[in-house]
Amino acid sequence: MNDTEILLDDALLLVEQNFYFLHMGEFLGKLTKTEDLSDRSLFVVKKYEDDKAYYFNAEIIQELLINARQTKKEDISLFEYFVEFNAFRGICMAMVESLRFESPFKIFMQKLFGEQYENFFDIVSFVRNVLSHNIHSEIRLNEKDFDGTLKRIRRMGRKADMSFAFQYSLNLPELGAPNDAYVFTCKIDFESLKEGMPFLEILTMWDLLMLSELCFNLVMTYRMKEEQRVIEQDNVLENEE
Repeated sequence: MNDTEILLDDALLLVEQNFYFLHMGEFLGKLTKTEDLSDRSLFVVKKYEDDKAYYFNAEIIQELLINARQTKKEDISLFEYFVEFNAFRGICMAMVESLRFESPFKIFMQKLFGEQYENFFDIVSFVRNVLSHNIHSEIRLNEKDFDGTLKRIRRMGRKADMSFAFQYSLNLPELGAPNDAYVFTCKIDFESLKEGMPFLEILTMWDLLMLSELCFNLVMTYRMKEEQRVIEQDNVLENEE
């Protein structure tokens, strides 16, 4: 593989890894709410070369376990908060970077989404920007989160009040969607965005989970199609011999 292919593969792998991290993190988050782990050994140490070792603070771990146990089932614990938003950021960051390359993956995405491709790119860019720049506990918008995207939309002569809809049974039938109603949709009016607006009033947690799942499924489908293409190509070469 050349340098671009290596970077693309790394970016796609990051989408996959962050989605796995999201799932494992959610499981552990649920576990810390339902199981009392405070009586377990909280001693954690990482050892490295040259007899170096880093000792993690058991009191901090204890505080997080207490926070989880005190958090209602329907509410989000501190641990879950960081799992979810770091995963969302990682997935969207990696997806944006993967689409910056002129590559077979970008062509696959453009063909799949058609006129919706640019809207998809703007949405994942927006999520990446917000979650990378955010310093508010409530996750409020900063102008730089959306200003660049809005300027890009205007340069391209596109509508700033955009929508995106993806029906799995129609667009990715090979994944075997549970039913025709399994659809991800979202709308963002970039002209109406203002500094200080709560991010979760623009995209809900449900939207972010569905967007993350879509990114993962797109990567997995692309990899599957690429594997099939290579197999078919090898078969053609064998037949020619």
